[in-house]
Amino acid sequence: MDNAELAALSTSGDCYRITIHHPPLNFLNVELLRQINAHIESLGDSPSHSALLLDSDGTTFCAGLEMCERTKEGIFLLLEQYHRVLGSLSSFPLPTIALVRGMALGAGNELAACCDFVFATEKASFGQPEIKSGAVPSVASMVLPPLIGHRKTMDLILTGKIISAAEAEQIGLVHRAVQESQLQPAVEGLLKILRTLSRPVLELALRMGRSARCRDMEQHLREAESIYLNELMDLEDPIEGVKSFMEKRSPRWKHR
Repeated sequence: MDNAELAALSTSGDCYRITIHHPPLNFLNVELLRQINAHIESLGDSPSHSALLLDSDGTTFCAGLEMCERTKEGIFLLLEQYHRVLGSLSSFPLPTIALVRGMALGAGNELAACCDFVFATEKASFGQPEIKSGAVPSVASMVLPPLIGHRKTMDLILTGKIISAAEAEQIGLVHRAVQESQLQPAVEGLLKILRTLSRPVLELALRMGRSARCRDMEQHLREAESIYLNELMDLEDPIEGVKSFMEKRSPRWKHR
């Protein structure tokens, strides 16, 4: 894979596959998000394909948004590109399936949650740790409650806790948590079922099943961007959060 290629598009049987490649933690930066969105938009509606798979190279699915781009100067473009990817993913005409190995944190957890199906290895972990670095998740409060309920969503957002794949499966964040060797066979089991179905009927079922999220997404993302840009980034603690992360130390909050 070329060094400039942060997201690779390939075909796996009758499935499209987008693989994130930004080692070591697959942080989402502006260029990576642009590539993901370009790939999704290039696919269109293919009657010969069954699904879109989203996975990653390495031992981490995605650890969130790139910290060094989470600044007053960079946050608008970062959020804009990230939210564009989520919109494209949520309206894609084929079933979307996330294959999670390792950490799916922050935007990585949200990215997986926006897929129709999530399969994970037993060693995977999930969470919204943004609050620990002086930030807030921009999408979790919208996409997680229909999956895991309001209280569990707020537990993840307000404590920044990280949960195991087993717990994620138990609360409904993950469809199946399996051994590493069983991840692809588990996905193939789902694909085998999808291949027996009428594709136009399946597309209609997808549109109806996603309708509430797609309807609410645009307004929610506008509000999230406003809070981020006009309130959060006017505080001193988010700047300290990024600085402490980059310096690998505990943050020293000023509470302002």
